[in-house]
Amino acid sequence: MSQRAENNYRLELYEELDDIITAMRNLARVEMLRLEKAQGHQRSVFDSCRQAMDQFLFHRGGAAAGQLPAAPGPDLLLVLGSERGFCGGFNELVAQRFHELALQDTEIILAVGTRLADKLSTYDNVIALRAAAGIDESLAVMHSIVDTSVRTGFPRRIRVLYHDHNQPEIVQLLPLPQPDHCNAASLCTTLPAATLLQELQLHYLQQGLMHYLTVSLHTENRWRLRQMEGARDHLEELSRNLRQRINAQRQQQIVEEIEVILSDQTFS
Repeated sequence: MSQRAENNYRLELYEELDDIITAMRNLARVEMLRLEKAQGHQRSVFDSCRQAMDQFLFHRGGAAAGQLPAAPGPDLLLVLGSERGFCGGFNELVAQRFHELALQDTEIILAVGTRLADKLSTYDNVIALRAAAGIDESLAVMHSIVDTSVRTGFPRRIRVLYHDHNQPEIVQLLPLPQPDHCNAASLCTTLPAATLLQELQLHYLQQGLMHYLTVSLHTENRWRLRQMEGARDHLEELSRNLRQRINAQRQQQIVEEIEVILSDQTFS
């Protein structure tokens, strides 16, 4: 194969790759729009659950605390990563933050996302769970996390390490601190305090997990979109340089043909 033919073949390959990356980028943009809408709604639901928990703890927290099971559960850390690749250093930054905070001694670590779990696989207390590839899978992932978390008893403490919009952050979901004020003057309930607290905790945990899963997934897709934009720019640069090379080779071939023609005329 001549050099020019090889360059033409490579140019066709670049154009095919550009079409694939453009399609993937458009899908990532659509997912970003869906996640942005879901974030606002989920944040509102999560805030409402937090307000309900604060109100209950302010009025009944002291009495309910004595009615909770005496045996505490394990200390649990949830680390949110990605299931899909092509998202730059998303998982690397989460794993780096994990080691900076020296969290590897936590009793139980749930690593959500196989690509992140691979980076924490050297620890025996890490349980790998599948992450959501898109917003439609978030609910199933949340239930998987809750089922795994309560399998050995409700954890005494649940923390979440996730990639916020700017950098990886760690937050404590449960237990919530006793609030020092409340907007409601009184609280009337029909369920026993301990039963209601357990139900509120579970609902708050579910909505909190959905919130942080949504934020993490949004950040992951933002990284993926940035990676695809960079890859597409790189392909365009390669294609532009290759076209210039092909044109130069074509011009050289034309010059050589002209020289042959003029040479034939000279000797004829």
